[in-house]
Amino acid sequence: MKAIGIVGSPRKNGNVDKLVQTVLDGARDAGFQITKYYLNEMEYSGCQACGFCKSHDHCQLDDDVSKLLRDMAEADAVIFGSPIYFCLFTGQFKLMEDRMYSLIDAGFNTRLRPGKKAIIVTSQGNPEMEAVEKAATDFAGILKFLGFSVTEIIRMTNGGAPDAVLERTDLLDKARSAGLALERSG
Repeated sequence: MKAIGIVGSPRKNGNVDKLVQTVLDGARDAGFQITKYYLNEMEYSGCQACGFCKSHDHCQLDDDVSKLLRDMAEADAVIFGSPIYFCLFTGQFKLMEDRMYSLIDAGFNTRLRPGKKAIIVTSQGNPEMEAVEKAATDFAGILKFLGFSVTEIIRMTNGGAPDAVLERTDLLDKARSAGLALERSG
Protein backbone atom coordinates (compact mmCIF):
# COMPACT_ATOMS: atom_id res chain seq x y z
CA MET A 1 0.00 0.00 0.00
CA LYS A 2 1.20 3.47 -0.86
CA ALA A 3 0.21 6.90 0.53
CA ILE A 4 1.48 10.25 -0.69
CA GLY A 5 1.19 13.64 0.94
CA ILE A 6 1.05 16.91 -0.96
CA VAL A 7 1.93 20.11 0.88
CA GLY A 8 0.67 23.22 -0.90
CA SER A 9 2.07 25.60 1.69
CA PRO A 10 5.11 27.77 1.03
CA ARG A 11 5.87 27.38 4.75
CA LYS A 12 7.87 24.19 5.25
CA ASN A 13 7.33 22.75 8.74
CA GLY A 14 4.26 24.95 9.17
CA ASN A 15 0.82 23.87 10.32
CA VAL A 16 -0.27 22.19 7.07
CA ASP A 17 3.05 20.39 6.70
CA LYS A 18 2.89 19.12 10.29
CA LEU A 19 -0.70 17.91 9.89
CA VAL A 20 0.04 16.19 6.56
CA GLN A 21 3.10 14.54 8.12
CA THR A 22 1.03 13.38 11.09
CA VAL A 23 -1.49 11.75 8.73
CA LEU A 24 1.41 10.13 6.84
CA ASP A 25 2.91 8.89 10.12
CA GLY A 26 -0.40 7.21 10.95
CA ALA A 27 -0.56 5.72 7.45
CA ARG A 28 3.01 4.41 7.79
CA ASP A 29 2.08 2.78 11.09
CA ALA A 30 -0.89 1.18 9.29
CA GLY A 31 1.49 -0.41 6.78
CA PHE A 32 1.67 2.19 3.98
CA GLN A 33 4.83 3.26 2.20
CA ILE A 34 4.81 7.06 2.33
CA THR A 35 6.12 9.89 0.17
CA LYS A 36 5.68 13.64 0.61
CA TYR A 37 5.75 16.38 -2.02
CA TYR A 38 6.39 20.07 -1.29
CA LEU A 39 4.81 21.97 -4.16
CA ASN A 40 6.73 25.14 -3.32
CA GLU A 41 10.04 23.34 -3.96
CA MET A 42 8.96 21.80 -7.27
CA GLU A 43 9.43 23.06 -10.84
CA TYR A 44 6.15 23.02 -12.75
CA SER A 45 3.69 24.99 -14.82
CA GLY A 46 -0.05 25.24 -14.74
CA CYS A 47 -2.35 23.61 -17.27
CA GLN A 48 -1.72 24.94 -20.78
CA ALA A 49 -5.25 24.10 -22.05
CA CYS A 50 -3.67 22.31 -25.02
CA GLY A 51 -5.99 19.29 -24.95
CA PHE A 52 -3.11 16.82 -25.28
CA CYS A 53 -4.34 14.86 -22.26
CA LYS A 54 -7.68 14.24 -23.94
CA SER A 55 -6.09 12.35 -26.85
CA HIS A 56 -3.32 10.79 -24.72
CA ASP A 57 -3.35 9.24 -21.27
CA HIS A 58 -1.15 11.93 -19.69
CA CYS A 59 -0.25 15.59 -19.65
CA GLN A 60 2.12 16.75 -22.36
CA LEU A 61 4.20 18.73 -19.86
CA ASP A 62 7.16 16.84 -18.43
CA ASP A 63 7.93 18.42 -15.08
CA ASP A 64 7.75 17.71 -11.36
CA VAL A 65 3.94 17.67 -11.28
CA SER A 66 3.94 15.04 -14.04
CA LYS A 67 5.89 12.77 -11.67
CA LEU A 68 3.52 13.64 -8.81
CA LEU A 69 0.48 12.76 -10.97
CA ARG A 70 2.03 9.40 -11.91
CA ASP A 71 2.68 8.76 -8.23
CA MET A 72 -0.90 9.80 -7.43
CA ALA A 73 -2.20 7.30 -9.98
CA GLU A 74 -0.22 4.51 -8.29
CA ALA A 75 -1.07 5.52 -4.71
CA ASP A 76 -3.81 3.95 -2.62
CA ALA A 77 -4.25 7.14 -0.58
CA VAL A 78 -3.42 10.81 -1.08
CA ILE A 79 -3.27 13.48 1.60
CA PHE A 80 -3.89 16.92 0.08
CA GLY A 81 -2.81 19.87 2.23
CA SER A 82 -3.04 23.60 1.70
CA PRO A 83 -3.43 26.70 3.80
CA ILE A 84 -6.37 28.93 2.97
CA TYR A 85 -5.45 32.29 1.45
CA PHE A 86 -8.37 34.64 0.82
CA CYS A 87 -10.86 31.74 1.17
CA LEU A 88 -9.02 29.54 -1.40
CA PHE A 89 -6.14 27.08 -1.59
CA THR A 90 -2.71 28.54 -2.37
CA GLY A 91 -1.58 29.36 -5.88
CA GLN A 92 0.97 26.53 -5.70
CA PHE A 93 -1.84 24.10 -4.94
CA LYS A 94 -4.19 25.51 -7.58
CA LEU A 95 -1.58 25.05 -10.34
CA MET A 96 -1.22 21.38 -9.35
CA GLU A 97 -5.00 21.00 -9.02
CA ASP A 98 -5.54 22.32 -12.56
CA ARG A 99 -3.03 19.77 -13.87
CA MET A 100 -5.19 17.03 -12.32
CA TYR A 101 -7.45 17.69 -15.34
CA SER A 102 -5.16 15.24 -17.16
CA LEU A 103 -6.55 12.50 -14.89
CA ILE A 104 -9.81 12.48 -16.85
CA ASP A 105 -10.29 11.37 -20.45
CA ALA A 106 -12.09 13.10 -23.32
CA GLY A 107 -15.42 11.65 -22.14
CA PHE A 108 -14.85 13.10 -18.65
CA ASN A 109 -14.25 9.70 -17.08
CA THR A 110 -11.55 9.28 -14.47
CA ARG A 111 -8.36 7.54 -15.45
CA LEU A 112 -7.71 6.59 -11.83
CA ARG A 113 -8.42 3.10 -10.59
CA PRO A 114 -11.30 2.83 -8.14
CA GLY A 115 -10.81 2.61 -4.40
CA LYS A 116 -8.44 5.53 -3.83
CA LYS A 117 -8.77 7.32 -0.51
CA ALA A 118 -8.16 11.02 0.11
CA ILE A 119 -7.73 13.19 3.16
CA ILE A 120 -7.84 16.98 2.91
CA VAL A 121 -5.91 19.18 5.36
CA THR A 122 -6.37 22.95 5.60
CA SER A 123 -5.21 25.70 7.91
CA GLN A 124 -6.04 29.37 8.11
CA GLY A 125 -5.27 32.28 10.40
CA ASN A 126 -8.90 33.34 10.55
CA PRO A 127 -10.74 32.01 13.64
CA GLU A 128 -14.02 31.65 11.71
CA MET A 129 -14.60 28.12 10.39
CA GLU A 130 -16.87 29.44 7.62
CA ALA A 131 -13.86 31.02 5.92
CA VAL A 132 -12.17 27.62 5.48
CA GLU A 133 -15.09 25.29 4.77
CA LYS A 134 -15.91 26.13 1.15
CA ALA A 135 -12.44 25.56 -0.34
CA ALA A 136 -12.11 22.07 1.14
CA THR A 137 -15.73 21.15 0.42
CA ASP A 138 -15.40 22.23 -3.22
CA PHE A 139 -12.13 20.32 -3.59
CA ALA A 140 -13.74 17.22 -2.05
CA GLY A 141 -16.28 17.41 -4.89
CA ILE A 142 -13.46 17.43 -7.46
CA LEU A 143 -11.87 14.43 -5.78
CA LYS A 144 -15.20 12.57 -5.79
CA PHE A 145 -15.50 13.29 -9.53
CA LEU A 146 -12.03 11.74 -9.97
CA GLY A 147 -13.17 8.65 -8.08
CA PHE A 148 -11.58 9.31 -4.69
CA SER A 149 -13.37 8.54 -1.45
CA VAL A 150 -12.67 11.47 0.88
CA THR A 151 -12.35 9.81 4.28
CA GLU A 152 -11.57 12.93 6.33
CA ILE A 153 -11.30 16.71 6.10
CA ILE A 154 -9.11 18.26 8.79
CA ARG A 155 -9.69 22.01 9.10
CA MET A 156 -7.58 24.22 11.33
CA THR A 157 -8.54 27.77 12.31
CA ASN A 158 -6.38 30.27 14.22
CA GLY A 159 -3.36 28.93 12.37
CA GLY A 160 -1.50 32.18 11.73
CA ALA A 161 1.58 31.19 13.75
CA PRO A 162 3.70 28.55 11.96
CA ASP A 163 3.62 26.20 14.93
CA ALA A 164 0.08 26.87 16.22
CA VAL A 165 -0.87 23.26 15.47
CA LEU A 166 1.49 22.02 18.18
CA GLU A 167 -1.02 23.32 20.74
CA ARG A 168 -3.90 21.60 18.93
CA THR A 169 -3.57 18.03 20.14
CA ASP A 170 -7.18 17.44 19.04
CA LEU A 171 -6.20 18.07 15.40
CA LEU A 172 -2.94 16.14 15.67
CA ASP A 173 -4.83 13.18 17.16
CA LYS A 174 -7.46 13.45 14.42
CA ALA A 175 -4.72 13.53 11.75
CA ARG A 176 -2.93 10.48 13.14
CA SER A 177 -6.21 8.58 13.49
CA ALA A 178 -7.15 9.47 9.89
CA GLY A 179 -3.85 8.02 8.67
CA LEU A 180 -4.26 4.87 10.72
CA ALA A 181 -7.86 4.45 9.49
CA LEU A 182 -6.83 4.44 5.81
CA GLU A 183 -6.14 0.72 6.04
CA ARG A 184 -9.56 0.00 7.51
CA SER A 185 -11.36 2.26 5.05
CA GLY A 186 -10.07 0.19 2.11
